[in-house]
Parts: sequence; structure tokens; C-alpha cells
Amino acid sequence: MKKFLIALLFSSAVFTAGAQHYIGLRGGWGLGYGRFAPTSWYNMRMVWGMWSGGLQWKYYGETNYVGAVGGEIEFIQRAYQNQAGLDSEDYYRRVVNSINVPFIWHIHMNFNENRSRVFLNLGVWASYNIDSYYIQKRGDDITSGVYRMKLVRDNPLGYGLLGGIGFNYMIGRWELMLEARYYFSYGDILRNQAVYSGNPTRSPLDNVSVSLGFFYCLGKEPHKPSFSAEAIKRRAERQMRRLQEKEAKKNKNRENNDNGIDTTEQSSETDTEGHQ
Repeated sequence: MKKFLIALLFSSAVFTAGAQHYIGLRGGWGLGYGRFAPTSWYNMRMVWGMWSGGLQWKYYGETNYVGAVGGEIEFIQRAYQNQAGLDSEDYYRRVVNSINVPFIWHIHMNFNENRSRVFLNLGVWASYNIDSYYIQKRGDDITSGVYRMKLVRDNPLGYGLLGGIGFNYMIGRWELMLEARYYFSYGDILRNQAVYSGNPTRSPLDNVSVSLGFFYCLGKEPHKPSFSAEAIKRRAERQMRRLQEKEAKKNKNRENNDNGIDTTEQSSETDTEGHQ
């Protein structure tokens, strides 16, 4: 029973502590890639120079390691390039501008007296495609223009998973960030060929980016990790001793009552003396 109560108090000390809100901006650069099917793997090429950036909010709880969740609203470019052949320099490239909304679980570890933090981000995202343009190369001719999206042919919505790893450095209430992130898409940029003839059966667009960001703590003090395990254990043991003292006092009063001693009157007299 004692071990159970200590464990309960330990958990309570962790999950009822304070938390902090951070808000900031991040911007990234990387590549886009299309996983089309059916197509030969060598036909698809990575497209470098894709930009992303937006506003991010994070909520840190006091629990160490798994103490934060976050949300973003960002602009992101997705792209794919279909090469005409293995030895051909001809290609068709399309770039899509999207508004993306990721929801993130932020796992972190603190170092250097809580001034440095290594983190892992896991989450889901949903996006809406705003507009698109294309670049096409045939021999020495290169043409480009606006890609006219059609609802019957093009899918305006996207969704998927994301994973990231990075580093934070704290300066007072400011937090600087460096992150490498991968967006894995489940949604297709083009509707299935069963819906629109000539389209591929699958056309998800993935992204890999490296981003920089800075955040500001909205609370009075910057986020600090939870108490150490030893500190929480000592706190739980102190509360356990208080519970034992209260239980011992109740048992003593019960024995006095059984022996005919009026503990109520003694308590009243003690309270009166305390007020005097």
C-alpha cells in the first residue's frame, strides 16, 4: 500500500506541475519528391529549392521528455519531376504552393543546465493547395506557366505524417531552433485514374526540409524540466509521512474515545489557546 501511494504521489507531482506557452516563427528549405505509381523509379527526380515557413505554437508541460505539444500554420511548396527517360534530359516539373497545418508531439531532453535541448517531433498534417505552376523541357526548349487546377482532375487536399529531429538553445525567454523534418504524404496530388482517365493510380508528394526558427515564452519564466526522480521521491515520502501521522493521530483519538477520554473537549481547549 505504501509503495502504491508513493507511486500515486509521484505521478501527481509530475502531471500537476505548471506549463508554458511558446510562440514563434520558423522557415525552411529542402526538396520535394513524388511517389507516383505506376512508373519506373528512375523517371522521378527530387526537386530542390522548396521553401516552407510559418507560425508555430508550443505548449510545454512539466513532465520531462514528453512534455510538449504544438501546432503550426505554414506555407509549404511541394513538387515532383518526371524525367522522360534514364538518359534523357527532358522533363516535366510541377510545383504546388500549399497551406499546411501540422499537429505535433514534441519529445525532448534537456542538457547544459537546461540551456540546450535535443528534441524529436512526431505528428500529423493536413494541407490545402492554393495554386501551382509547371516547367517543361523538350530538347533546347523550356516552357513554363500557371498550372490550371481542375477539381475533377486535381486533388486540392493533402494529409500525412511528419517526423523531425532537432536542437533548441535557450537564451532567457527566447528559444532558438534547428530542425530537419520529413513530411510523408498519404494523399494524392492527382485524382485516381479510375476517377480521371490518364492519371496515375497513386501520386503522393513528400518533402524533406531543414528549418531555422525562434520562439518566445509567453509566461513569466522560461520552461524548466520536471523535478528529478529523487526530488519527487523525497516529496512523495514527506507526504506519505504526513498521511501516516494523521492516521496515527486518528488511531490515538479512537483509543482515547474507547477509554472514555473526551478528545473533543481537549481539541477545543487547544484551539482556544491557539487563538489567544
